[in-house]
Formats: sequence, C-alpha cells, structure tokens
Amino acid sequence: MSTTGPAREYYEGCRGRWRAPVAFTLTDAAALARSGMSLLDRFSLRLLASWPAWLGRIHLDTTVAFEGEHDVVHTTVVRWLGLSLRKSVETFHIEPDGSRLTVCGGMTGHGSVDPTATRAEYTLGWLGVEIHQRTVREADRVTVHQEGPGFRGYQELRRRAP
Repeated sequence: MSTTGPAREYYEGCRGRWRAPVAFTLTDAAALARSGMSLLDRFSLRLLASWPAWLGRIHLDTTVAFEGEHDVVHTTVVRWLGLSLRKSVETFHIEPDGSRLTVCGGMTGHGSVDPTATRAEYTLGWLGVEIHQRTVREADRVTVHQEGPGFRGYQELRRRAP
C-alpha cells in the first residue's frame, strides 16, 4: 500500500543534504535550570547561546532520505571547524492518514504536516525535556523554530549540492 498525503510530499521536498548556522537563545535561565536537563546539556546550550563568532561558526548539517515507503531517516550532525560535536538519527514514520508521524531515535515524539505540505509541527523529547518545533519548507530552504524550557532555537537550513 502506498503512502500518499502531505507528509510524503513534505519529506520528498526535503530529501537531500541541508546546512545552517546554529542559533540558540536563552530566554529564561531559571526555567532551564529547573528543566530536568543534565548539567552538561544545560552548559552546552548556554555555550551555544553565547558562542563568539570569532571562534568560528557552529553549523547544523542534516540529511533526509526515505527508507521504504513509510519511513524517513533524518540525520543531524552539529559541527564546529569540521569536527562533529553531536550526532542524532531519527526515523519519522508516516502514519496511514498521510499527515501524522511518529518520531523514534535520538529524539522521540510525534508530529504532523499541514495539508499544503509546506509546514510541520512536532512535539519531541530532546536531552530529557520536551520541545516544540515548527518548520516551514520552501524550495531550497527549511526554516526551523524550536522552543524548550528556557531556550529558543532558530535555524534556516539551506539545501546543499548532492
């Protein structure tokens, strides 16, 4: 049985390699401290939020590929000066309704793609906390907004050559 619907169309449009500078902002230090995130992970987020440009940009590299009819494999690597700092691999399973999905792997949760196949929303478990993520897909750009306890993230992913 073939999976059709906005989720399949959305991820077909996202197939390939993407890159963006990492951008995190701390919005509430007390909320981050109470979040349940480990001390090391909280320190990492604080470091990302205050990283000086003169030390070199930290980038997010992602790939999107299909594995079978219903599963999308999404790999994310955070890099600094070509060094891999953190890697996460998730499988997004497209549900039979064609718009909802389940996320398993480094992050877990669920999401949905809107009927236009250009916007997605997710609720994800990441580093021991729940985050909300919204994405907007255009031809060669995917804008990602993330919000968690005491922080926000914004990435403008640009398609890279194969």
